[in-house]
Amino acid sequence: MTCVPSSSRAKASEAADDLLEPADLEKIRRGFEELLPVGSEVERHLAGATSDILRHAGSLARAQLAFALARAYGLADEPAVQLAIGVEYFHTASLVFDDLPAMDDAHERRGRPCPHLAFGESSAILAALAFVHRGYGLLWDVLGPLPSVVRQQAIQLVDECLGLQGVLGGQALDLQFDRTVDGSDQIVRVARGKTVSLIRLTLTLTARVAEASTLDVERFERLSDSWGLAYQILDDARDRLLSGREAGKSTARDDALGRPNFSIENGWDSTLAELDTLLETSRREIAGLSRSVDAVDRLQSVLETETAEVRERILLRHCA
Repeated sequence: MTCVPSSSRAKASEAADDLLEPADLEKIRRGFEELLPVGSEVERHLAGATSDILRHAGSLARAQLAFALARAYGLADEPAVQLAIGVEYFHTASLVFDDLPAMDDAHERRGRPCPHLAFGESSAILAALAFVHRGYGLLWDVLGPLPSVVRQQAIQLVDECLGLQGVLGGQALDLQFDRTVDGSDQIVRVARGKTVSLIRLTLTLTARVAEASTLDVERFERLSDSWGLAYQILDDARDRLLSGREAGKSTARDDALGRPNFSIENGWDSTLAELDTLLETSRREIAGLSRSVDAVDRLQSVLETETAEVRERILLRHCA
């Protein structure tokens, strides 16, 4: 590695909050809060958990992307919001499940106690299921009027992304990661199941529903893969950098839980080289799209910035 001086950069996490213009972002925030009604008749612990999750939505990056893409390809405002929020609800549910004691045993999410700590495990699980149920309802409202061929393709994609070959399978591989065998292939399989699947819902499903061209759908499929893997590799690298592992400590989440981490398995040089390859692939796919989508360009910029920040921190650590 060649040492380089540090430079100041805007925090990429802040940029990720701003993929849409303010008026459209407000539609998404309002939709997230309002499209899962919590009536007064709902049991108070379940109502509390659901309402708390609805009030703390995070960046809504997937919903912003799906909405921007849907509108760019001609989908009307209302179904674009429904589709975007449906996808976001699936992601939200996955986080609640991921944080449970039986999974990652997390204590904090988005600066607040996890729902299972604040409202109990049973209420957190039921709240997560409420988001899954409502997510399907919103998607079916959008898919119903589509031509039968398009609808069937979309349903198959949803099944692939959320079922045993997608998020569920990826989570299972993550939980049962075996460090006694070569982990590189396992790590990629976990990332494709857990991370890529939800980005496929965001990009490829939206492109299909909006009836984008076959070539554009194929480009979004490849973009989903490169973005999802890049996102997971960046997350692994940040976890390792924050752990103090290279000073002989083992306090990181991945180490504590015996979970896969790309940078541990492959080393820093290979990690940075893989990120460069994935970002080059994503740039090429974006450049080939028939329509420009500003939110897509913005998220690519976020990933580029985050990669540059991680690279700099790695180099500074090696130069210290």
